[in-house]
Amino acid sequence: MGRRKIGGLRLRGGIWHIQKSVRGYGFLHESTGTGNRAEAEQVLVKRLEELRQAVVFGIRPKRQFRDVAAHYLLTQAKKSLVDEATHLKQIVAAIGELPLDQIHDATLSAFVVACRARGNKAKTINLKLAVVRRILNLAATSWRDERTGLTWLQQAPKITMLPVRDARSPHPLSWAEQRLLFGLLPDHLHRMALFAVHTGARDEEICGLRWEDEVEIPELKTSVFALPTSKNGLPRLIVLNAVAGSVVEQCRGQHPEYVFVYRGHRWKEPRRVETMNNTAWQNARRRAAELYQDVLKRPCPSGFRTLHVHDLRHTVGRRLRAAGVGLETRRAILGHANGDITTHYSAAEVAELVAAVGKIEGGESAPVLTLIRANDMGQNRGTKKQAA
Repeated sequence: MGRRKIGGLRLRGGIWHIQKSVRGYGFLHESTGTGNRAEAEQVLVKRLEELRQAVVFGIRPKRQFRDVAAHYLLTQAKKSLVDEATHLKQIVAAIGELPLDQIHDATLSAFVVACRARGNKAKTINLKLAVVRRILNLAATSWRDERTGLTWLQQAPKITMLPVRDARSPHPLSWAEQRLLFGLLPDHLHRMALFAVHTGARDEEICGLRWEDEVEIPELKTSVFALPTSKNGLPRLIVLNAVAGSVVEQCRGQHPEYVFVYRGHRWKEPRRVETMNNTAWQNARRRAAELYQDVLKRPCPSGFRTLHVHDLRHTVGRRLRAAGVGLETRRAILGHANGDITTHYSAAEVAELVAAVGKIEGGESAPVLTLIRANDMGQNRGTKKQAA
């Protein structure tokens, strides 16, 4: 007579999954991680015993990091969740099968080594480790078992961050570098970059800029964009100089909701640009680095080869400072969180900000947009670009 099989297992995709109702606890639904029936039954027996101990003796059941990470993504609401989901995909691939109470520096060391091998800098690795640390802290303080009332983790271990010795220095653009790079960008991305170096707006602020946030100021004969919130959680005022204003006018009427959009060949209607740091930006940056020495007659600096979209904000800060704009005004223009700066501006205060950004609109020559051709920089491209 054959051995009686344990119920509550279902085979899906070659892997046995637990699907069993447990009295006094609820419904148990998870993967056993094996395609062997006998091994799957052992996993089920172990899980049932863990649940019994949790209900009867108050012993915490084991939870795989994979399942806890999925719970985190489903329950959190934050702007950085998309980036964290990308990090967690890599983390789960490395330690997803480990129980929550076995996540610590030692078990994460192989993941850190793998990140280094992929070329990740210490700052990037720390962002990934910070997500793990956040999940462990929530499991130890906020997430509780419905039956026992116990937190999922007794105590969160200390996750050690890496020392950041390889941090990349910012690279504010010179006017010549700006003309070189912007001349290689496609039209929609060129407008966004030009707007960035004349307002100091962040990548996500530019991509998500809406017409409904535009506010007319008749006494100044200009408009501003009043964002209800920004990266630091505070309201954000984006003031426009003549160049930024002309960019906005070029975009007007292209989309009913968003200022900056892109009409690709795969779809009929223009769509919002999700990030400026896309393939077009990276291709233009690479090509500009290749042309740098021929065009500017000096070796290409490493900062330009790896130019970040965020460097456009550094460019604005540097130019404002060079123009003699004070620290408090620079902070207000760039939207830095600072207790000394109010988030409500009078017309006179807005006029001061507009005058400040007006000091950086002229560039090295005239205070107007200059038309240049990509083939003027060694390219055989017939399109015209606008650059300050």
